Amino acid sequence: MSDALRRHADAFVARHGVDPYRARVLKRLLACRTGALGGHVLVCDGCGHRQPVYKSCDDRHCPQCGGAKAARWLEERAGRMLDVPHFQVVFTLPSELRGVAHRNPRVVYPLMARMGASVLADLAAQRLDARLGITAVLHTWTSHLGLHPHWHLLVTAGGLSLDGQRWVGTRTDFLFPTKVIARMYRGRLLQGLIDAVQAGDLDVGEGVDLDRTLRLVAKRHKQWGVHVEAPGDRPVRHALKYLARYLHRVAISDARILSVSDHQVAFRTKTGTCRLEGAEFVRRFLLHVLPKGLRKVRHYGLYAPGTVHRDLEEARAHLPDRPAAGMPTELEAEAILAACERTVATRDRAKDRLVCPHCEGHLRTEPLARGPP
Repeated sequence: MSDALRRHADAFVARHGVDPYRARVLKRLLACRTGALGGHVLVCDGCGHRQPVYKSCDDRHCPQCGGAKAARWLEERAGRMLDVPHFQVVFTLPSELRGVAHRNPRVVYPLMARMGASVLADLAAQRLDARLGITAVLHTWTSHLGLHPHWHLLVTAGGLSLDGQRWVGTRTDFLFPTKVIARMYRGRLLQGLIDAVQAGDLDVGEGVDLDRTLRLVAKRHKQWGVHVEAPGDRPVRHALKYLARYLHRVAISDARILSVSDHQVAFRTKTGTCRLEGAEFVRRFLLHVLPKGLRKVRHYGLYAPGTVHRDLEEARAHLPDRPAAGMPTELEAEAILAACERTVATRDRAKDRLVCPHCEGHLRTEPLARGPP
């Protein structure tokens, strides 16, 4: 990814221009793990071998950074999630509204998450007399790097009764009717967009007839993408791993990039190999750079930060077939095991890094001067 940006970022900027925030993101990604950010040098006292170790940019869009943060998030969430099956519900946006979303991510993306979660919460209150636990993670891309905003919601198969006295379970192959979810989501999201327009919070751009667009997507025959996936036999950690992969990077990983030349970038997709002209590749990548401070992960219901210490523990106390007192749940045990494995792996890497690859002598560290700004 760094090679692709280094070769083609200038061509993109010359053709399309770039706003100051994305320019800073590009600068950080280009400087990642180079002498521009400084670092240290590992020096062998025996053979004199010198091995520079550069600092990472730690930008949340960087494909080289964020692995440790994603692993920590996975461990923390696995320990906090209720030990019950979880449905995965995906809320998307019609193609006609994607341009509006791209121009107004601070308004549209959080609105999508709130409306989707509110639909599920209201259906649970009406049909189950219960409160669900919901964790939502934002994705904005297709495998071809096109703009496709959608939220993945992990939803408990059941919830704590509204009076807080019992756990209300559901079938593991059916949550709520998908068509009902889609209709309610469509109505609430459209109303939210109309309210944002009336409040002057939406920038629709020149030549865009938003009223006509909203009337078009409000038609009954217009399909709104809502997908409900039953948990089956897979533990919730399986879905968490998928969501964690892109929490601290976006759109594409280095492993998917097959080749970078002076003219194009080739990368692997779900349907084969995609080859894009270099500036177009950079343009598509920057579509998924989120504004500073926009949260990609949100929690609702039993998982909401404001009530998690009270309601979550209450729900856990009413779960059926709870383990004996003091014994960790299956999810907590997996989180503990993963943390132990990660600690051991970190120690092993640190130990290997201090051994010279040529003479197996001891490596000592020396400071490395930071490059010019």
